[in-house]
Amino acid sequence: MKKRLFLLLLLFSSAAFAKPAVIVSILPQKTFVQKIAKDMVDLTLMVEPGNSPHSYEPKSSQMIAISKADVYFSIGVEFESVWLPKFKSQNEKLHFVDIGQNIAKLETKEETHNHASEHEHNHEGADPHIWTSPKNVEIMAETIYKTLAELDPKNKTAYKTNLDLFLKEIKYTDEKIKEILKDLSPKSKFMVFHPSWGYFAKEYNLTQIAVEAGGKEPKPKEMIHIINEAKEERVRVIFTQPEFSDKSAKIIAKEVGIEVKKVSPLNPEWSQNLIELAKSIAQK
Repeated sequence: MKKRLFLLLLLFSSAAFAKPAVIVSILPQKTFVQKIAKDMVDLTLMVEPGNSPHSYEPKSSQMIAISKADVYFSIGVEFESVWLPKFKSQNEKLHFVDIGQNIAKLETKEETHNHASEHEHNHEGADPHIWTSPKNVEIMAETIYKTLAELDPKNKTAYKTNLDLFLKEIKYTDEKIKEILKDLSPKSKFMVFHPSWGYFAKEYNLTQIAVEAGGKEPKPKEMIHIINEAKEERVRVIFTQPEFSDKSAKIIAKEVGIEVKKVSPLNPEWSQNLIELAKSIAQK
C-alpha cells in the first residue's frame, strides 16, 4: 500500500513539475524562445544548422518529439506547408501558434530584382524571412510570451521579466543599426544571392538586388545585366548564404571587383548578425 502511494505521489510530482514541450522551426526562433523561457521549457529545433527550411525533412527523433509536444511555434517557412498537417496527425493535442500572425507580409516578387523578363520572374508568395526586422522580432516576442504565459501560468511573472529584457535588446539592436546606416542615401542598394533581407531593407529604407530569379541561378544574359547594374549602382559587396551555392555570386564579384560575404539569416545570434550586416552594407 505504501509503495503504491509512493508511486502515485511520484507520478503526480513529475506531472506537476514537467516543463512545457515546445517545438520551433528555425534557429532564430529558438533564440527568441530561449530569451523569454530560459530553461523553463523543453525546446526542440526542427531545421538544424546547415540545412535549408525550403526543403527540410524531419528526422524520426524529431517526429517523436512532435508526438510529445505541447506547442509548435510556426513562422511561415516553406517546409511547414507540407509538414505541419503531418505533425497535427502525429499529435492531435499539439497547439500550433504562428508567431508571424500579426506581421504584414511582403510579397517575394517585390523583394527580388527584375533582371529577367516579367513573365519569367513573376513568382509570388509571402516572403517568410520576417525575423530580419527588429520590429517584427518585437511582435513575435510578444506572441511567444502570451502563449507561454497561458500554457505555463505558474511561470508567467518570470516570462514577463525575460520578455522585458529581450525587448530592451531588440530596441538596442534597432538603434545600433540606425546609427550604422545613418550616412547612407535613402533606398541605397545592396546585392544578395537569395532575397532573404526584404524586411530588413524595408525597415531601414534600403533596396536589395537579388542575383537568383525564382530560386534559380541566373542565365548568361541575366548575369551580364546583373554585372552591369552592380557597376552602375557601385555595389561594394554581394551577400551569399551558406545554405546556397555562391558560384554565380563569385563570378559577379570577380567581374565587378568586389567581395563576396557569407551571412545567413538563420544565424542564431540574430542581433549581432543584423548589426554585422548593416556594417557591411555601410562599409564600416
